[in-house]
Amino acid sequence: MPVDPPDGVHPSHSDNHDASHSHSHSHSDNGRVNSRAYRDNNGGTITVAATIVSTSPSHLALRLAKRSCWRRVSLAFFIVLCFLLHHRIRSSSSLLSLSSLSSTQSPRSRSRSRSHPPLCRSPALLHLGRDGTWIQDWDHARRHGNYPNGRVVPAKKGRAERLTHGRFRPSEEAPFPWPTSWRWAARTDRGNGNGNATDATAEWESESESEFYPLRVTTAEEMCHLLASKLNVRKIAFYGDSLTMSQYESFLNLMGTSFVTSSFSENPSSLPSRSSIACPTMDDDEDENASSSITIPIFMQKDTGGSYRPQDPRTEYYFSEELRSFLRDDDRDNHRHNTNNHRNDTPPRTLAIFNIGAHYHNTTWYHQDMRILLHSLQRIGRTDDLYFFRTNVPGHRHCHPLDDKFFDWDRGTRDRPYDDIEEFMAFLSSEGAIFDWEKFPMWNEYSAEWIERFNARDSPWSPWKYGERGHGDDNDNDDDDNDYPVVHLLDVFPMTALRRDGHRAIDGDCLHYVNPGPVDWWNRLWMAYLDELSDVLEAQKVKNCVPKEYLHWK
Repeated sequence: MPVDPPDGVHPSHSDNHDASHSHSHSHSDNGRVNSRAYRDNNGGTITVAATIVSTSPSHLALRLAKRSCWRRVSLAFFIVLCFLLHHRIRSSSSLLSLSSLSSTQSPRSRSRSRSHPPLCRSPALLHLGRDGTWIQDWDHARRHGNYPNGRVVPAKKGRAERLTHGRFRPSEEAPFPWPTSWRWAARTDRGNGNGNATDATAEWESESESEFYPLRVTTAEEMCHLLASKLNVRKIAFYGDSLTMSQYESFLNLMGTSFVTSSFSENPSSLPSRSSIACPTMDDDEDENASSSITIPIFMQKDTGGSYRPQDPRTEYYFSEELRSFLRDDDRDNHRHNTNNHRNDTPPRTLAIFNIGAHYHNTTWYHQDMRILLHSLQRIGRTDDLYFFRTNVPGHRHCHPLDDKFFDWDRGTRDRPYDDIEEFMAFLSSEGAIFDWEKFPMWNEYSAEWIERFNARDSPWSPWKYGERGHGDDNDNDDDDNDYPVVHLLDVFPMTALRRDGHRAIDGDCLHYVNPGPVDWWNRLWMAYLDELSDVLEAQKVKNCVPKEYLHWK
């Protein structure tokens, strides 16, 4: 090996020309000694280093082999060392991850094995409103069809309404508006399995007399007793599209002026978002003639999801701050009631109904926002509350009257509902749909599927795991199994799809209905479901349950 010269010593110029002239050689048995000479500053020659260089080919090969072997061994040792260090780091990280998972994710993991909500042992909850037909009943129109307790929300007094539905004149053929004369009746074999009706359908005809039995109509007094006393409801919320606003208006009118404490203007441009009903109650320890009144506040708000037209930009769906505050506000101190009069000592409940769909045109958007809706309910963290999702109902293209300017509004419409859902689907296929109404059945199936997964605690279902949008507090316990509520499905699609009659039809509006009309039956179906559910909860001694048909683990 060459050796650097010391300070002040420079290589001989002959080194650059011929190394043999500046080297002295000394031989040994195994090689030779090469010494490099340098000249000092005075011109002298100094020998500064020497290197033994092997001259034997076998010895050189042996040295190279040894060097290569040591290099390979060193490289192998280095690789093994890196592997062991990496494995140790990963093991430590796994232990940390498991420790973190046990503290943050364990409720969801436990939910798969032991935290399913109880099943509702009632066939009626599975079939209410799903299999039946509409029967014309003028006696029903007289007793229940036209808000006998007084209309709370006045009929619209605009020019369009005055010149159309407001011109109706009773006649012998139609003593009441035609849309109020139809009553929903279910098949008798959809009762409790043996052809008999259940409590939810008390007014029924035997199978020998008729194939159908009418859905029981709940009066305003019975609605108050059901909500305030049997279910201990202390708040009611409506959150959804414009059809949800129609259901809210119908609910207030069905309760009537005797129970609704809010007042509305004669010509409201829009429905107020807050109202209330006062329901009389009687405690067990009070005199039977003495009663108290419970005021139940009602919240209504239109959501912001979807888009009005297919070409419009997407709007974001989320629970508004007002809605979240209304749902979370316990307010138990202001609504104290003797729990001995309540089934299973149930705390004050919130009854809420939700919907999305009428303003959706993109299937992916609908899927994402449906999951956000469910996740938002879970973040509220109230398991005793009663949450419902109302299915989507399409309109009927070319609904009558086609030309509202030349129609005889004094006589009113005379359209008959479809006989069954097959007739409606045939119409939908032949006439086509607008505003993507043909997607509504598919969206309803998807909603039912995700409600089933939600109620089954099927993980992972959270929309945030799909990178989707949403609003909520960072401190919410997203994965706390104890905070999972139950969501019930109010399936109004089968009965409403048959109602090609009763649409507003003004300016071609074939989606919305007039009130009174078909939307009143959404609330009647809702009350029938709640009435049956209250009896099931009392019999099973539980605070909430899920119809078996919707369960993923059945």
